[in-house]
Amino acid sequence: MNLDLFAPRPTATKPAAPTLHHGDCLDVLRTLPDASVDSVVTDPPAGIAFMGKAWDEDKGGRRQWIAWMAEAMAECLRVLKPGGHALVWALPRTSHWTATALEDAGFEVRDCLVHVFGSGFPKSHNLAKQWQGWGTALKPASEHWWLVRKPLVGTVAANVERYGTGALNIDASRVIAAKGAEPLRWAHGRGLGFSHGAVDNGPCEALTSEGRWPPNLLLSHTEDCVEGACADGCAVAEMDRQSGTTRSRVGKPRGSATSGDGWGMTATGAEYANSGGASRFFPVFRYQAKPSQSEKGAINVHPTVKSIALMDWLIRLVTPPGGVVLDPFLGSGTTGVAAATGGFGFIGIEREAEYLAIARARIEAAE
Repeated sequence: MNLDLFAPRPTATKPAAPTLHHGDCLDVLRTLPDASVDSVVTDPPAGIAFMGKAWDEDKGGRRQWIAWMAEAMAECLRVLKPGGHALVWALPRTSHWTATALEDAGFEVRDCLVHVFGSGFPKSHNLAKQWQGWGTALKPASEHWWLVRKPLVGTVAANVERYGTGALNIDASRVIAAKGAEPLRWAHGRGLGFSHGAVDNGPCEALTSEGRWPPNLLLSHTEDCVEGACADGCAVAEMDRQSGTTRSRVGKPRGSATSGDGWGMTATGAEYANSGGASRFFPVFRYQAKPSQSEKGAINVHPTVKSIALMDWLIRLVTPPGGVVLDPFLGSGTTGVAAATGGFGFIGIEREAEYLAIARARIEAAE
């Protein structure tokens, strides 16, 4: 099988219309056939009773919540094709619960993506009198997305050939160069960036005209940022302010496997391809973690809405073109909106009738 990064991308057939289910996710998941979806991208409850919502309760404590989540994700594992990936949101405070549940369900933990934003609001109890200036919480500025995979059948290549799943869509998720930046480029080297004698058998991980390799750190502007001018507290602007102007080094293939550190990079005399702030190395999304009301829609009252741009990027990373995305915790439907606009099939499950109605209206409007 040809897994070359420059191979033509597969042509996707038009996906079926989105399917939305009203009910408890575990009950609905049990009705879905084995190995019938290509990816899972979902924003489940965190177990902290956020804003007093019953759907976010801890089920009685840490063990009970993990057992509940593991049971639901085990059904997602069954419904996924072999090698299929899932991206599962987690609040940092209970992220270890989520990771434990995913492992208990049978998933392989591959990575943890961290999304950084500047729009969080501290939910702190401020003390008074002699303890004036003390509080009980930090300002939230990040969230986790656990990247997990259903075990493969055979090798990655064999699994992708048979099921279309098992690998990440790197080219569709690259970090695009900023306007006016010097064009990025690939440098062919020895063994995907490693030195293996004189055999040129792959591209070094350097730079490409398609953009940089997708990292596991994501950034978001705040709602008040405009082109060329970021608002106070913007995570993107703060990173660039602290880093200053930096230059990107392009790797040069070594002449032998014994000439240095073995990573296919020259220790001295490196070439620099472009310059700018540190944020150019990471995916940057226009909207904040809690999108503006115009993006959410006038009827959307869900308290934890994600941005469409973020969900679009996550879906493209783990879903083959035209593949089917499953979200067992649909909420107000942002995953479904991103799937519909991106040309993917979609299955969503939501227990709360109020949120399902919002999700249905948003997804239908996006088709």
